[in-house]
Amino acid sequence: MAETAAADVAVPGARSDGPPPSADATGAHRDTARDDLALESLGDRIRRLRVARGLTQQQIVGSRYTRAFLGAVESGARAPSPEALAYFADRLGLPVDDLRYGRPANASAQLAAELATARRDLSAGRLDAAERVLTGTRGRAERYRLSELAGWAGYHLAEAHLHRGLTEEAAARYDELADELSEGSPALRAAVLARQAYCLLVTGDAPRAVAILEGGLRALRAAPPVDPDAELRLTNALMYTFLELSWRDRARRLEREVTPLLARVTNGEWVAQFHAIAGQLRRDGELDEADRHLREAGRGYTELGLTREVALCHWARGYVLLRAGRPGEAATELRRAREMLGAVGAVLDHAGATLELAEARRREGALTEAGELAEEAARAAAASDHREIMAEADRVRGLVRAAQGDGDQARRLLLRAVDRYERAGLMGDVVITCRHLAELLLARAERAEAAAVLRRGLRAAERLS
Repeated sequence: MAETAAADVAVPGARSDGPPPSADATGAHRDTARDDLALESLGDRIRRLRVARGLTQQQIVGSRYTRAFLGAVESGARAPSPEALAYFADRLGLPVDDLRYGRPANASAQLAAELATARRDLSAGRLDAAERVLTGTRGRAERYRLSELAGWAGYHLAEAHLHRGLTEEAAARYDELADELSEGSPALRAAVLARQAYCLLVTGDAPRAVAILEGGLRALRAAPPVDPDAELRLTNALMYTFLELSWRDRARRLEREVTPLLARVTNGEWVAQFHAIAGQLRRDGELDEADRHLREAGRGYTELGLTREVALCHWARGYVLLRAGRPGEAATELRRAREMLGAVGAVLDHAGATLELAEARRREGALTEAGELAEEAARAAAASDHREIMAEADRVRGLVRAAQGDGDQARRLLLRAVDRYERAGLMGDVVITCRHLAELLLARAERAEAAAVLRRGLRAAERLS
């Protein structure tokens, strides 16, 4: 299963002799103005702000400094001391860092709003538009020395790569971000660690993914006060990874540990993510509880305008229904998820939902459709090096071939699925696939081979505990 502004410079309005400027023209005007301000020296900035406020040099220096000193600062002949700069900033009525770095008023709020807009664009599949905004936002945040906002912009740029199925490129960007982060950004660090672990899980290194998440959670909790948003994000990622590894009991323990934290978390997306994962942890006897969690997740994502994440809730409900033995209802949810994920271009998620639909259709007896869906998912997974989907596609195709009477192909595909699951560290799936393969071999009277496969499954089951 899958894991989820205002302008800096005012622009003139419509002219009486023509239409208002287009969005592109407005954006170009803003960018030019921002670039001009970025080249402004500190002295020029102090003079510009003083004149804009209608203040004389004497009014700025008061009784503490001389007009000659301020004149030298404004001309660039002298650099003010930190104390002088703080004094001038106070006289100009703005924070000292806004003066020092040339930040426009409310720069942090403006950049944060741009990030929120870009986040919604990413989720809706408007990747090019999101990347343009994020690149500009990151550049200005870096110029204004707003390192955390610059980091979030870089994080979402990496998310765009992952959205496109470019796992290797995304992983490289997350690794770069991890090296650049300061200790003062726990929530951002948690988000980056979670994505580093996800990329490892996708590419077949589940043990390392677990180690990164458990290490990150230990380090976070060892240095109180613990940021609740950061703790929830890492716990969500670990719960999801445990679910993928069939360690449901461990995941449920984590769920119980983190539930009291939800009231203190400020990131609504991560609260919704918690509910989406908690819903998938419910078994067939807990469908009402699963639905409650998934409705809560869907409500949260809808309020935030996150299209892809709403689609993931449909996938999650299909996943739960399929394991509850209700493939027809599961297929309805999975078709909707597949259509929505295809519409927003979420490559890996679309492949995963497609494969889950293939399994639902196989259980309904629609073997030809199931095989075609599994083939489609396998091609997408191979292009993105998604090891779990590649293994799962082999298993579904193997079971389809077995039901169609092609025992040789079924045996080859199921054996390859076992090998792939084992290399990825997904022992729960090794156990399940070994059972299917052994049943096929027994039906072919290949008892010795079936016994060897069952022993392999038992060894995998021992590694689950």
